[in-house]
Amino acid sequence: MPHTVAIRTRSCAQRGFQAGVRTWWWLVKMMLPITFGVALLQWAGVIATLSEWLTPAFSHIGLNGEGVLTFLTGMSASIYAAIGVMGTLNLDYRSVTILAVMTLIAHNLIVESVVQRKAGCRSAWGMAALRVTMALLTAWILNRILPEGYSGTLLLAHRDVADTSFAAVMQNWALAQAKLLPLMFVIIVSLNILQQILREFHWIGYLTTPLAPLMKAFGLAPGCAFLWIVLNTLGLTYGSSVMIGEVENGNIPLRDARRLNAHAAMNHSLLEDTLLYAALGVGLFGLIVPRVVMAMAVVWGERLFEQLRTRHTLPHPKHS
Repeated sequence: MPHTVAIRTRSCAQRGFQAGVRTWWWLVKMMLPITFGVALLQWAGVIATLSEWLTPAFSHIGLNGEGVLTFLTGMSASIYAAIGVMGTLNLDYRSVTILAVMTLIAHNLIVESVVQRKAGCRSAWGMAALRVTMALLTAWILNRILPEGYSGTLLLAHRDVADTSFAAVMQNWALAQAKLLPLMFVIIVSLNILQQILREFHWIGYLTTPLAPLMKAFGLAPGCAFLWIVLNTLGLTYGSSVMIGEVENGNIPLRDARRLNAHAAMNHSLLEDTLLYAALGVGLFGLIVPRVVMAMAVVWGERLFEQLRTRHTLPHPKHS
């Protein structure tokens, strides 16, 4: 028996390694040109110019030009980039809270939307548009319900603006990729091996069964629980690497994958991304609850739309 277990485990490791390498290489080919393009846009001042144009519109959600710049940076790059921009600006607690929720919903849009398209959603553009729309809607709601005097202590270290020369921007991009890609390889391959082992020995049920009521409340299928755990512990890019394999192998129905994608678009990486802003002093309630509520609203809204569409397309019974 131990010999059989070892053989099965080794087989899982081989399958997981091969699947992980394929997914990692696809991500590398997709991410390098996209992140390079974003770096060029930042160096050329395109994002800063857009923030100036959009400032009048963003005033309706309580943000000035500095807030717009932060959101556009996070939307095109990452939450780390958004926090880096915050460190060069003088934003108050209320603005940072709104921006935190916005960037938690809509960040790294180009990369993550392409990943979600491969992981089962209908359209990368549609997913990006959904996240931006819901980020703006959530910000509008928060701007209405948060008191004008909403305040707290921010642990945000302000620093001088970094060198924005072409050489410095390219160097920062190259160093970031050199650190990120090996880490991605380790995480994605490890996740795929773990997923193969859990499925081979029928251990996924031990993880997913206790979460079945939570999945039901979210409007998701119980079988999505394992992927939900991965998406909320390791984030959308890494989590989707496992989800891509599940979709391609037919282990998760496309309808369930689309709903999980919609949920994850609003609410993923509850661990790392949330703690990044919590470390700056932003309250956990404001960081978590709006995203969870919006994720539920999107999924249940999609389910309602599907039901209405189905009823509309059903043939009407003939009256005698």
